[in-house]
Amino acid sequence: MAELDVVKVDAFTEDLYSGNPTWVVFDADALDDVQMQRVAFELGGPSTAFCLRSKKADVRLRYFSPFLEDPISGHATIGALGALLERGVFGGSVAGKHRLETAIGVLPFHIDASRDGPVRVWMTQRKPMFAKVAEFKESASALGIGAELLFHEEFPLTRASTGLPCLLVPVRSAEILGRLEPRQNEINELAEELEISAIVVYSWDVVEPGSTVQIRCLLPGPVVTEDIASGMPAGALGAYLAENDLIPRDSCDRIVIEQGHWLGRPSRILVRLEKRGSALSKVDVGGSVRVSVRGRISID
Repeated sequence: MAELDVVKVDAFTEDLYSGNPTWVVFDADALDDVQMQRVAFELGGPSTAFCLRSKKADVRLRYFSPFLEDPISGHATIGALGALLERGVFGGSVAGKHRLETAIGVLPFHIDASRDGPVRVWMTQRKPMFAKVAEFKESASALGIGAELLFHEEFPLTRASTGLPCLLVPVRSAEILGRLEPRQNEINELAEELEISAIVVYSWDVVEPGSTVQIRCLLPGPVVTEDIASGMPAGALGAYLAENDLIPRDSCDRIVIEQGHWLGRPSRILVRLEKRGSALSKVDVGGSVRVSVRGRISID
């Protein structure tokens, strides 16, 4: 019987018991797919990141929910990289550029470390892709609200992806965010029709001064769930706002997305973008990480 170190971390927050929790399992190279799935089920979190050696990058990550393997998870990536940073995996020169191997390819990541502020981990996402979506009535119905509450004429519904396809749905106020009543069958039908993995509902009403938008993120599945902090969808939303000049150009390197307030775990997701002329050349999503639980798990 083997034992492996595990930690539970809160991603996209500087405060304990806020942000999006994820489990991280270290030195998981000897585990097969079945064992990883069993461990993820036993730990019970929405996402568990398994850390493995890589021949292509500094580290390789695999991601499992309790029931299946995911190609990537934004918050689990930030959480796992922050936990590995704490263990000294990246050596003495912590700050700087590194590479991460995932099921969707090798992705760059960057660590900001300073004496005066929190350590932040940044993951570089894929080149964004966008497509306008006409199904605004179907989207509103799936969310359990009236179509008149969408901001779709000013900010058209869009299918966006920086590695994970999602639907971006604007609403007119934060109060409407609080009124969502997702309809499971309609959410899943919409997700299948549009080939998306998440529905991001966003409002320009924010809780904290200096934030850009506030979001709620719904994940289709046998049971529709709400995500606390969504790294991949945040990158897609930030890219969409910049691509369509919905934020000032000089704000592209400091987009702040609020999430999780409706679930009692406030999260702060940072997005920074680079533009070459009118085209987006880079999408980074980052945040801070706090370790809340440390332990060991037995593997038979």
